[in-house]
Amino acid sequence: MILAAAGLGVGLGVVTGMPLGVVNVAIVDAAAAGRRRFALGVGLGGAAADTVHAAIAFAGLGRIVTARPELVRVLAAAAATLIVGYAIAAWRARPARRPPIDGSRLVRGVAAGALLTLPNPGALTAWIAVAAALAPGAQIAEAAAIAAGVGAGSAAWFALLAHLAGRVPPEHRALRIIPRAALIALVGIAVYGVARVL
Repeated sequence: MILAAAGLGVGLGVVTGMPLGVVNVAIVDAAAAGRRRFALGVGLGGAAADTVHAAIAFAGLGRIVTARPELVRVLAAAAATLIVGYAIAAWRARPARRPPIDGSRLVRGVAAGALLTLPNPGALTAWIAVAAALAPGAQIAEAAAIAAGVGAGSAAWFALLAHLAGRVPPEHRALRIIPRAALIALVGIAVYGVARVL
């Protein structure tokens, strides 16, 4: 039963990580700019946040958060502020050439990925809907196994995305378009998230 729950979680982590979202956009932007370790870190941080959201949702605790509209609005505003702040910082840090790789970029990426995802009430609400549809009466051990699987699946998808985006040759003309499109998409996602809860 626990192995089946973990397998379900891995599948959910991969599938739910694929649609356009903040972490995907941030990964593509960072990897296209040559910041592969940072992009990988963003993915790992996003996967950790997905794990937390899935654990809360499958354990049946998510409705405690979403039942309070004022808390949802505060979380949405915090998430939007963090996303816009990240977009501005990424825009200003646009390097003229690919920077050297070091371990601190990975740690900063993990922090950025977690902060871009964790306060987002939309992500938590989505996990609550998934949990209600697939495992409404999950026991704590099952919920933990599903959440761990979600983290593994999300991390695998985000790592693959970072790898693929990082393989674009530095002289490719898409690299002139991707960063601007990615950062505009980030701001659009932030505005949409706030507008949806107001």
